[in-house]
Amino acid sequence: MNPKQLNYTQQLEHRLAMIQDDLAVILKFIDDNGLRDSFSEESSTSDMAYCNLSNIEIACDLTSNESLSWELFNHHNIIT
Repeated sequence: MNPKQLNYTQQLEHRLAMIQDDLAVILKFIDDNGLRDSFSEESSTSDMAYCNLSNIEIACDLTSNESLSWELFNHHNIIT
C-alpha cells in the first residue's frame, strides 16, 4: 500500500487498525506468558490494568463516542 494514495481519514483509520492489531498481540502475549493475574491488579488510573488495554480498543473504535469525554492521564501525578 502506498501511503500517498490514502487521504488523511484513511491514513488515520489505518493507523488505528495497526494499534488494534498490536493490542491483540499484547493481549495474546499476556495470556501466553501467564501474566493475566498481573494485569488484573489495580493501575494508577483503573481498578484493573486490563481496563487500560480495553480503553485503547474503545478509543480506536471510530463508531463509538465514549472516549471523547475522557481526559488525558497526567504523568506528573505519578509518585515515584
